[in-house]
Amino acid sequence: MKNKKTFTPNVVSKRYVAWPPKLDLSDFFTIIKQSMFALIICAFADIFAGIYLTKMIDFLILLPGILIMLPATIDMRGNVYASMGSRLSTGLHTGEITSKLSDSTLIKENVYSSIIQTVIMAVIIAFFAFIGGIIVGNQTIGFIHLFFISLFASIFAAVGLILTTILVAIVSFNKGLDPDNVSSPIIASIGDILNVVSLFVVGIISFSLSKAFMLLSSSSISIIIILFGLFSVRKSSYAKRILKESMGFLAICAFLSTLAGSLLDKNLDLINVFPLLLVLSPLFNAENGNIGSIFAARISTSFHLGQAEITFLPKLKMLKEFIYTFFITIILFPLLSIMVFFMSTMLNIPKMEFFIVLKISILVAVMSAFAGMLTSYYLTYFSIKTNIDPDNVVIPLLTSVMDIASVSILVFIASKVLF
Repeated sequence: MKNKKTFTPNVVSKRYVAWPPKLDLSDFFTIIKQSMFALIICAFADIFAGIYLTKMIDFLILLPGILIMLPATIDMRGNVYASMGSRLSTGLHTGEITSKLSDSTLIKENVYSSIIQTVIMAVIIAFFAFIGGIIVGNQTIGFIHLFFISLFASIFAAVGLILTTILVAIVSFNKGLDPDNVSSPIIASIGDILNVVSLFVVGIISFSLSKAFMLLSSSSISIIIILFGLFSVRKSSYAKRILKESMGFLAICAFLSTLAGSLLDKNLDLINVFPLLLVLSPLFNAENGNIGSIFAARISTSFHLGQAEITFLPKLKMLKEFIYTFFITIILFPLLSIMVFFMSTMLNIPKMEFFIVLKISILVAVMSAFAGMLTSYYLTYFSIKTNIDPDNVVIPLLTSVMDIASVSILVFIASKVLF
């Protein structure tokens, strides 16, 4: 009898994950209330961005290489600015950052670091897009042209994104909301529109410019901005740590995102037959990245505050976060399919049958939810194990991995459902 008592459920629950966990419905509804609104707003922005893309298919053909660069350029808002938002949120929770802009040195250092990241990543994205075109066997407009478009589109978008990131973090915190639940989706919604529009506007402007001018202007502006940024943070160990820990990972992210763009480019024939897929692709990419970013930001903040331990096998508190995030995904994606169907109908986008769109959305939601949560959790786990701040690396890597995962899952499911 004594031996049997040593293996009681209570003992097991202390050492391993308890099943089923007791969910805090008030906590769940708080997450739903704070994050779902932001996710829906982001969805509208992504749908409009996708519809805008369907109207610009001829432009994509005219400037080969843009579609390869597109996911990485859009991901810039998540890789740089959602990470900045996560750092600001952690700083606000821990008291390192005040809600008064004039009093916060860390906010200024975040801004300078993000500007440096933006310019360097614009160069790297252009290079990988050029290489990606060679790998998939598609002609591109050339590195100089891609560099010019990537750089100036990123700079124009950066102005709005920096202001958005700071305001969302501070205003949401002052209103009693958790910035972790709202910042990533709102930054993404603004960023998707800014990046897509600025990419095509700069692309159109580039038609009237010579390669010599594009090379000279791009090189000069990038050098000036990088030198100014480095001079501004030369005495900041905080900013240096951000750059040191993030730049290598951001380069990996750019590579992964251009692979996703290459995959889209390779399936352009399928997209031409079913243009609604060009609406669903950036939408699913963004929402998967947003949901994963919320999950990553929440567990990172919990870790920094000492409220949760990140172990190889998730403990009870972390398992609850998994369940909350899964339900958010399952609730959100059918709503997205309804929004896409009716908005595409109103705007005369050639559409698929409603139940086909719904079926694709649900299947993508289930597969991508598991992929996103596991990726987010174990990126956080390994970053902590290697003494790297998860706020600096997890969201960039997550959004880029989910780009490939989302595009691959969407193409796979669509090909099975449609044919």
